Amino acid sequence: AKTSCWVLLVLNHLYEQSSVLVTANGVSVLNLASMAEITTNATCGETGPEMYCKLVEHVPGQPVKNPQCRTCNLKSDSDYERHPIEYAIDGTNRWWQSPSIMNGMDYHHVTVTLDLKQVFQIAYVILKAANSPRPGNWILERSLDGETFMPWQYYAITDTECITRFNIIPRTGPPSYMHDEEVICTSFYSKIHPLENGEIHTSLINSRPSADDPSPMLLNFTSARYIRLRFQRIRTLNADLMTLALNDPRDIDPIVTRRYYYSIKDISVGGMCICYGHAKACPFNPYNKKFSCECEHNTCGESCDRCCPGYNQKPWMAGTFLTRHVCEKCNCHGKSEECYYNQTVADAKLSLNIHGEYEGGGVCLGCSENTGGINCQSCVDGYYRPTEVNERWPCRPCSCDLSGSLHSACVPDESQATAGLAVGSCICKQGYTGEKCDMCAFGYTGFPLCERCNCSSEGSINQDPCQSPCVCKEHVEGQNCDRCKQGFYNLRGDRLSGCEKCYCSGLASLCAESHWDYSNVTDMSGWYLTGADGEGLVWAVPSRETAHQLTVSQSEAQTHLTAPYYWSAPSAYLRKKVSACVWLDVFLFLQGGGVRMIDSSSGVAVYPFSTAERRIDLLPESFLHQASRLPVSKRDFHSVLNNIERLLLRASYAQEHSAIYRCTAVLQTLSLSLSLSHTHTHTHTHTQTHTHHRSTCAVGFHRVNGTLYRGVCELCQCHGHTEHCDDITGHCLGCRDHTVGPYCDQCAAGYYGDATRGTAEDCQPCACPLLNPSNNFSPTCHVDARGDVICDRCQPGYTGARCDRCANGYFGRPNVPGGSCQPCMCNGNLDLTAELSCDPVTGACLRCHEGYGGPDCERCADGFFGDALIAKNCRACQCHSNGSLSELCHQETGQCQCRQHVVGRQCDECMPNCWWDSEAQLCRPCQCSARGSVSQRCDSEGRCICRAGYLGRRCDLMRPPHARRETRRPVQQVPIQHVQRWESRGGCPRGAYRPGTGVNGAQGCVPCHCNSFGSKSFDCDESGQCRCQPGVTGQKCDRCAPGHFSFQEGGCTPCQCAHVGNNCDANTGQCICPPNTVGERCDKCAPNHWGHDISSGCKPCGCNALGSVAQQCNVNTGCCMCREQFRGEKCDECKLGYRDFPQCISCQCSAAGSSLDTCDAESGLCACADRSGQCSCKANVKGVKCDRCEVGSFGLSHRNPQGCSQCYCFGLSSSCTEATGLIRMRLTLVPEQTVLPLVDKSSHQEITAGVSFQHPDIIANADVVQQHLSEPYYWRLPKQFKRSMITAYGGKLRYAIYYEARDETGRTSYEPQVIIKGGPNKDKVMVRHMPALQIGQLTRHEIDITEHEWKHEDDRPMSREDFMDVLFHVEYILIKASHGSVMRHSRISEITLEVAEVGTPSKDSEIAHQIEKCDCPLGYAGLSCEECAAGFYRLSVHAGGAASRAGFGTCVRCQCNGHSDWCDPETAVCQNCQHNTVGDKCERCAAGFYGVIRGSPDDCKPCACPLLNQRNNFSPTCQTEGFNDYRCTACPEGYEGKHCERCAPGFHGNPSVLGGRCEECKCDAYGAFPTVCDPHSGQCQCRPGASGLKCDQCMERHVCGPEGIVSCDDDCAGLLIRDMDRLLRLIGSVNLTLPLPLPYKVLYRFENVTEELKHMLSPQRAPERLLQLADSNLGSLVTEMNELLSRVSLSHSQTSGLDLISLRDKARELNATLGSREGAPEKSVNEMNDEIQVMLAELRKRQLSGKKNIADEELGAAEALLARVKRLFGDPHQATEDLKKEVSDKMGDYRQKLDEAQDLLRDAQNKTKQTERLADNNQLNLDRLQVHTYTNTQTYDTLRTVSKAFCYV
Repeated sequence: AKTSCWVLLVLNHLYEQSSVLVTANGVSVLNLASMAEITTNATCGETGPEMYCKLVEHVPGQPVKNPQCRTCNLKSDSDYERHPIEYAIDGTNRWWQSPSIMNGMDYHHVTVTLDLKQVFQIAYVILKAANSPRPGNWILERSLDGETFMPWQYYAITDTECITRFNIIPRTGPPSYMHDEEVICTSFYSKIHPLENGEIHTSLINSRPSADDPSPMLLNFTSARYIRLRFQRIRTLNADLMTLALNDPRDIDPIVTRRYYYSIKDISVGGMCICYGHAKACPFNPYNKKFSCECEHNTCGESCDRCCPGYNQKPWMAGTFLTRHVCEKCNCHGKSEECYYNQTVADAKLSLNIHGEYEGGGVCLGCSENTGGINCQSCVDGYYRPTEVNERWPCRPCSCDLSGSLHSACVPDESQATAGLAVGSCICKQGYTGEKCDMCAFGYTGFPLCERCNCSSEGSINQDPCQSPCVCKEHVEGQNCDRCKQGFYNLRGDRLSGCEKCYCSGLASLCAESHWDYSNVTDMSGWYLTGADGEGLVWAVPSRETAHQLTVSQSEAQTHLTAPYYWSAPSAYLRKKVSACVWLDVFLFLQGGGVRMIDSSSGVAVYPFSTAERRIDLLPESFLHQASRLPVSKRDFHSVLNNIERLLLRASYAQEHSAIYRCTAVLQTLSLSLSLSHTHTHTHTHTQTHTHHRSTCAVGFHRVNGTLYRGVCELCQCHGHTEHCDDITGHCLGCRDHTVGPYCDQCAAGYYGDATRGTAEDCQPCACPLLNPSNNFSPTCHVDARGDVICDRCQPGYTGARCDRCANGYFGRPNVPGGSCQPCMCNGNLDLTAELSCDPVTGACLRCHEGYGGPDCERCADGFFGDALIAKNCRACQCHSNGSLSELCHQETGQCQCRQHVVGRQCDECMPNCWWDSEAQLCRPCQCSARGSVSQRCDSEGRCICRAGYLGRRCDLMRPPHARRETRRPVQQVPIQHVQRWESRGGCPRGAYRPGTGVNGAQGCVPCHCNSFGSKSFDCDESGQCRCQPGVTGQKCDRCAPGHFSFQEGGCTPCQCAHVGNNCDANTGQCICPPNTVGERCDKCAPNHWGHDISSGCKPCGCNALGSVAQQCNVNTGCCMCREQFRGEKCDECKLGYRDFPQCISCQCSAAGSSLDTCDAESGLCACADRSGQCSCKANVKGVKCDRCEVGSFGLSHRNPQGCSQCYCFGLSSSCTEATGLIRMRLTLVPEQTVLPLVDKSSHQEITAGVSFQHPDIIANADVVQQHLSEPYYWRLPKQFKRSMITAYGGKLRYAIYYEARDETGRTSYEPQVIIKGGPNKDKVMVRHMPALQIGQLTRHEIDITEHEWKHEDDRPMSREDFMDVLFHVEYILIKASHGSVMRHSRISEITLEVAEVGTPSKDSEIAHQIEKCDCPLGYAGLSCEECAAGFYRLSVHAGGAASRAGFGTCVRCQCNGHSDWCDPETAVCQNCQHNTVGDKCERCAAGFYGVIRGSPDDCKPCACPLLNQRNNFSPTCQTEGFNDYRCTACPEGYEGKHCERCAPGFHGNPSVLGGRCEECKCDAYGAFPTVCDPHSGQCQCRPGASGLKCDQCMERHVCGPEGIVSCDDDCAGLLIRDMDRLLRLIGSVNLTLPLPLPYKVLYRFENVTEELKHMLSPQRAPERLLQLADSNLGSLVTEMNELLSRVSLSHSQTSGLDLISLRDKARELNATLGSREGAPEKSVNEMNDEIQVMLAELRKRQLSGKKNIADEELGAAEALLARVKRLFGDPHQATEDLKKEVSDKMGDYRQKLDEAQDLLRDAQNKTKQTERLADNNQLNLDRLQVHTYTNTQTYDTLRTVSKAFCYV
């Protein structure tokens, strides 16, 4: 890693010193700045020395080596004081510097310009600042001519200034580009830091869309000769803001302002010669001092911008990475070496290439041997190519006689020969003939003059036209028979009569030839196959192989049609075709005007597998009647052409099943009266009236009776609302002024008035009740007989003459702006048949349907029952008036309240065994006799059914005989109604007509009233139109037609006013201006008019009053100037984004939710439905404004082509919304992650060998990596990128890639750029491909984390479901590290992944969108239901759980036996078990508790061992016994019993008493018997002579020991003891005050020992106090240790020696002073020994056993204190020693690395010096070569002079 680092530094140094860098693909990338001419408008020190200071010295806290300010002087002799602009490009560390703003604020604005001397393709521009910060606000500009500069990029101090200064939305972060010519503004490179040596990198190609294969736009954008840096504001610390308030420059503080200036030490311009991909090298030309391309691919020019001469068969195109676009040689057959490209020739496929194919557009130039043509394949004018050609001399001269030929050229070859002109034949003038035009033609005489003979050969019947007299044909006249007689036209030689009679539709007898041009109709769309009578239809299929060809198979035709089959023409070939001339096909059938005709040559056969093509002239003699096969008259022929109804072409000529019928290119030729073509036809007549053939009425007229022949034209009756009407029906066309109807006599829907008055204000808009669209509730209205406006189509809920009231059942205020009528809220139970069923204003329910009641008609009324809300079946109770107590019933069941003995819902039946007494009006019991009746029932009259022998009402009597009676009912007859029939009448006499048709025809016949002067007869047609004289018009022929005057008998006189379009006064004939014109010559349009025409005048502008700014339109086009929300030629349409003309209300469609094809991307406006305002929504969007997501989708977004994303929710829910409260945060590498592992494509093999870190890049050395991994290999992102990434959806993955390789394309170029593996089962992989990277270019990728660009491994597109499955748990993310071919190294940096987290939006964290928040079912949680909710865990599929859509188990409730609410979502282990339970499922009681787990809070009860009190609970555990008992299982030693309730043998006490416990007996082994003590008191059984509770005390006069207890009270010892007692009593009685010596020294020693013990046991020496002192000193000790650490390595050895010496000295000193006090011996050793023995004896006498426990406790405390001191002081000391050792090791390692680095630097310096020596040698050799060249040149000139002298001699 160290070696590669230094090598990169050396390479970078060498690159900065060079001017040309050759890339791996051989194309030269030049440092153009080093060779440019650079200028500036300001440099420091121009006018004299000036002081400046560096800004870095102005910053507090910055260490400054040389704080003095410096001087800039451009005229100084010292280099370090001069900073000219040339220093910015000289490649050294010198720099250019501008004047500081101390000289004035104008020096914020400084310009630097580079002239590159020629146009280059610029790839990047790099600026390196010197001793000042980078510029703040500035513009990078380009130019081709040095005059016009265009911006490349804007730079601003803040994003706000991008908008305020440059009016550009800022691009945040590192610069990026959306399209090839985008000019952005960035503040990324205008930061204040670094204060020195900052760099600005501007890439003009990288990161643009077509960077891999530059588009023409990008090539044009990056082309420049001049580069200008226009600085506008210096980057300051804002200390100069104080100067803004100062008016006097002298008040400005120079200490501040002299620190602000521009400085540049290097400008690098990376560019390439513009060779358009046709050169691999661009060397420097020393002659013209320019770089010139070494062109390839047959291209030429300095920039290879054209094909070389002779190589123009294909157009020149710029070469690309994939296609070279080689210029192809033209095929001139060896007759020329030059050619040019012609696109028209290429489109027509007229040029033959060298491969023998007609492809390309090469046209040869300068063909030799008299050849010519596109490929020199023909002869030039004046030469021809005979049949037997000589390849060397292929062309022979024509030798035309110029007196008879049009020119010297003849028919050049067989391709242009015709039946009358063979190859080599000359083109003769009229009157000449012969192969060489050397004789007179027939009808001409007198060669070489060849004058026409007197008799016309076309109009005469003379055999020799030159012999007089001339005999004319029948319809020809004139001395020379050269003109048609009057009433005839079209003189033709092949016509027997010479001329054709004028037709003129029978309306005129004189005509002349017209000169019209042809136009063709070829429309193959709409053709279909049909039968002969037009029965059936089979649509044709366009042919894929041949253009304009249709196909139908026999099998399909015979299924639907009856043979023979015909092609039926579409509408383009039908209707009026009077001017049609020619048809092309094989069989023609025409029908129209009641005539059916076929072409006369219809018997022509068509054979299989052949194509028949024929020309048919549309002349009467070419057709026959279909039925009679008689010739067609001209009248019938024109009636067909005037309105062709059907046109059929024969299709079937065979009946084979495999037959296929094809129709190709049906051509119809029409003649046009207005054309610029020079091809004319003379087959049409031209009469002296308004129209040709009189087949069409003039504008403003229509044919009265529809009769073509001798038809009459009448003025259109359109009431002034249009000038056009249908030629046949007379119905008006294009009614204006809001009028409609056949005669513009009705107001359009939404308008009212009398449209027949003839003014523009006839129809006014309906106000129903208001003009406001939101309050206009009727689309139509009309005026009634009283003149009132009636709105006649009120919307439901509205009524009144103006829809100004709410209808019955509705309420509201429709006459108030914004008001409307809404249905009354009466549950649909209003009685709408009654007036005012609800209040029309408040909506209160007033009249419910019969049977319904309540304030809102929400229940059944009294007397009715049923369901009023849902079933709506309220019915009358119908309680029987006699059987019920009241008319009311139960409102739900309908049960009435019945009287006694009455039953039934309606109380209309008597109870069983009862009958109805009509007189008493009640039910009575039958009371049948039990003996005489059959049962207790009786009939409706109360009579019982008696047994045999009984009678009576109750069968209580014996029955006598009786008779029967029968009853008959009469049958009624229903009479049959009769049907009345009506009869019809019809017909009117001449001179009368029946106005109207149908029902209105009942008005009867009325007179025609034709004007006797203006009409030809008193008769009229069925519409009342009279037949008018010439120049007369009107239904009654009672006025002059336009262009005529003087109404009188016989007609009107034509106006003589051609200069004003024949407009004159109808009475006097005086010329008047055409309508709507002004000016002296009527040559201008009147205001608000346009389109001046000398005949028709000017047309009204017709600008819509609401939509246009003014009523005046453009005088040439008629287009009006529209208001903002209007558009259209007349501003009569709503602009895109507006609706409902003329209101043009804003649609307010959401651009994010509307379909892209209905929106304008720039304006953000979208179209909507005109009336409803409904916008056109994307797939998952709804709402009138397309501003809401469909159910099951969320997150309305511009970027989503579906508008909203489908709810994913892992298939668990279909309802979701966009999550709120989330912001975008970035996952990045942590500082410790300086190395990323490299893995193979499947992430199975991982290495870190060859991976190093060089801030900020992680570098992979390809040579080392490929020893372990084969390509492709990838960077694997660390663990923070490996988790659930659901919240990353909608975010971005960003990173930067850089690599160096030999070629950009290699085996890894087509591998995916990013691979992500994940999913619930970690088995799903998705990939993302990116364009190939450029070598040596830092490329930043920004990848959307949405499914739109991602794919499966098998290249299938990712669905949203699959994409979210992967994000559920990301196993790894791989980014490709291997690029190109023969890669040297690869780098990656700036890795970030945006995820969403809860937070507050800020500048660095924007709101997160496109993240769903699902409505999860019970048991699920998380944004996408990807987690189990609290209290649930995921049941594995393997464990039998159901699988979700994503493949993982479902969430089920935690199984914790009711003792916990939550568990681990993955392991299902219960967490925080309550109620004293434990276990994975809280299935058992905790220690110290017992019970059976049943799910109750009191399942586990505490164990009492033997008491619940903690002091008396001696067992930590217990176990359940039975159902409600327990046993303590851990009674301590000394306790026994089920509940530890008693003491064990050897122990005594009462644990069952509060505070009681069991203690060990501890009986003395010598003084007690070996038996247990008393279990309650603990008293041991003492041996004789022992006493005490433990029997551990000897009684007086006894000796206790291992040998037993011995009594001393015997005859020997007892006697002595008694004597001693007596002596003691005597001693006690002795007086001790006698002068005897006392043991003071012993007392003094005891006193000293006591004081010492007091001092040691004092509070100041307590362990707690010592510990506090130790803690207080620990901080200072650590500080001192840190200081000592730096000195440890230097003083360790010396310190060790000194310590040993000092210790020895101390030891000697102590030994020397031992046993002496103040230099003199204190006492002898024997004396000291005696004293010690005495002290020991005294101590033995004392009872110190009681102090033993206290001493033991003091000893334990002392040991604990010692351990703590060791931990606080000893361990840190050891750690310090370890740290010292580690620091020493690292210092040694660093010292070794520093030595290696110095060696490398020394080697690099040596190589640099060697390079400089080689450069000096090269320069010396170059100088010698130049001298040698100069010497040779001088020698050569001398030799030439000498040779010339010799030649002269």
